[in-house]
Amino acid sequence: MLSSSSSYDVLIVGAGIAGPALAHALATKTFGKRTAPLRIAVLERSFAKPDRMVAELLQPGGVTALKQLGMESCLETFDSAPSAGFYVLRGEHGICAPFPRGYEARAFEHGSFVMSLRDCARRAPNVQMIETTVTDLIENEETHRVIGVRASQAGGQPESYFADLVILADGSLCKWRTTVLGHMPYEPEQKGYLAGLMVKDLKLPVPKYATMIVLKGAGPVVLYELPNNEHRMLVEFKEPPPDLKEHILHDVIPQLSPSIREPILKSLETGRLRRSPHYYLPAIPQGERSKPGVFLLGDSLNMRHPLTAGGMTVALNDAVILSDLLADVESFSNWDEISAVLRKWHQLRKPLASTINTMSMSWAGLFAAEGEAFDIMQDGAFKFFGKGPEYSEAPMSLAAGITASPLLLARSSLTIALYSIWVLFTHPRPGNKSAPPIYEYPILFVKALNVIWTIGSVMGPVLWAEM
Repeated sequence: MLSSSSSYDVLIVGAGIAGPALAHALATKTFGKRTAPLRIAVLERSFAKPDRMVAELLQPGGVTALKQLGMESCLETFDSAPSAGFYVLRGEHGICAPFPRGYEARAFEHGSFVMSLRDCARRAPNVQMIETTVTDLIENEETHRVIGVRASQAGGQPESYFADLVILADGSLCKWRTTVLGHMPYEPEQKGYLAGLMVKDLKLPVPKYATMIVLKGAGPVVLYELPNNEHRMLVEFKEPPPDLKEHILHDVIPQLSPSIREPILKSLETGRLRRSPHYYLPAIPQGERSKPGVFLLGDSLNMRHPLTAGGMTVALNDAVILSDLLADVESFSNWDEISAVLRKWHQLRKPLASTINTMSMSWAGLFAAEGEAFDIMQDGAFKFFGKGPEYSEAPMSLAAGITASPLLLARSSLTIALYSIWVLFTHPRPGNKSAPPIYEYPILFVKALNVIWTIGSVMGPVLWAEM
């Protein structure tokens, strides 16, 4: 016989970013609208403070989503650092790309933010936070609908938790994707690694601007300010080198400006250097053909390159849209009604998610790859953004999660590519004082075609997957 505490309206598996955000939003948006408040349980393997080196920069669009969820106080319960935009360095040249006026990002320790989200969800009406490890989904033997989960606490016996609706927000390593979605046209594709290091007493080239440094023979380096005079350094690489520390010492540090080398070298000797894989996974529609009674949320459903720090913005925006749609659902046991919500959610989330996903993957391809075409595009992009803030406003609005428009992203990318080609024909190459002579135009035309082909090969597959 089941106890009432084992039965809920909604079970959410995972208490990272998306899980607590949706739990709080569902509880508060439906409270007072229903004859009985929703009974919501959030199941998490450990409620200890997470120790991760990613998801520490929340873009302005994510800050806005947090306010829409009624969770803006989560940023006030711990220290965070404002960020006004990005400063990008390539060689000796740097450009400032500010966020649109009135917007700022917030940087913080990942674990502190997660704990704040959890505390906020815990205070929401009728939300129960349960520390337990989910091991299986429970299905109705006749209908094959998911009706709950099996889980066990440390050292305890397996328990069953039942609900009208199960939401899996358990992150990039979710093991139930195939169970929920059936045939998957896309699998999580590992795109590389990030190495992370905490650096103290570092002065950024431009205060309150996250710094991205484009390197030769190594992936880009990102530096951003955290509270308490700490900075996070992230280094991108495709394959793990035999010795990560040696790779940074010999391939990365020499390309950094002297003003930031010393604190980084000191932190390399005394600090903890960690690495983390990152993946790309486009979202797959759920509801009509997926397993009834359950759906995926957060990194379980959709992942992108972390270079533009857009993951939390997508997750929080998903919680905003989904909670608004679910707030009007009469019965969470009616899968036809839930299925209609999931189809609508997929369409409503697509503009922002597709924009951020495509931008993160294409920018990573542009700044992390090597070759003549990429050099041409990098040079053109630097000169384009260097013309003034008005030229970076549209791309930065897209990257910040303020503007959601894949069409605007494609148009902006094409504009930069064409400008790069114009620079190729009209600007002196390194070591020359004048523009290329006319007799070089045929070979430059071939290079220009290669630029168009390259940007298509970088953006095209992602745009197709995100359609």
